Amino acid sequence: MNYLAHLHVASRCDSQLMGNLLADFVKGKPDGIYLPDTVDGIYLHRFVDGYIDALPQIKTCRALFPKALYRYSAIALDIFWDHALVKHWSAFHDVPLHRFVHDAQASCQLSAKKEPNALPERFLFMSEKMWREQWIQSYADINTLPFVLERMSTRSPRMAPLADTASVLIAHQDQLLDAFPTIYQHVLKAASTFSRSTPRRIPN
Repeated sequence: MNYLAHLHVASRCDSQLMGNLLADFVKGKPDGIYLPDTVDGIYLHRFVDGYIDALPQIKTCRALFPKALYRYSAIALDIFWDHALVKHWSAFHDVPLHRFVHDAQASCQLSAKKEPNALPERFLFMSEKMWREQWIQSYADINTLPFVLERMSTRSPRMAPLADTASVLIAHQDQLLDAFPTIYQHVLKAASTFSRSTPRRIPN
């Protein structure tokens, strides 16, 4: 799952949005470093990532990628799912997307100000740029995905093939869009019952 999906899952679970957005920038145990609500959001994000990666439907979607790109397929699909959530937004939320994003930004910025310890610089840079450049809204256009994946592919030499996954997403967009609602319903149901002590159960 990517930014929009994690924010939406958090909102459905009454979890702190900022913590769910922060999770990718925090290594190890966050306990005692950030406020409890932030820590809970980080753990929910990690649960969701692990849960969706283990779904049988995700394995089917990853099989659409050629062998040379398979190791990058989970990352590419994470980006695609935000596109799919934008396209299916009205099925999962009554509030228009632009209002949800506006409120999510306000919530995240307020939570960030309450943290007694400094947040990672990379997170602060990313989140400011994401809100200012309206990344989430841009996912409505599938032609944004090649740009996003190209940008991500430049982070390190080993990530370079990630740019080539965009053509697979575009070629199979209808199949992936059709698969998304069922996948996302599983995620929402699992997330709604999540606690740190609850073992993960994957549907057949």
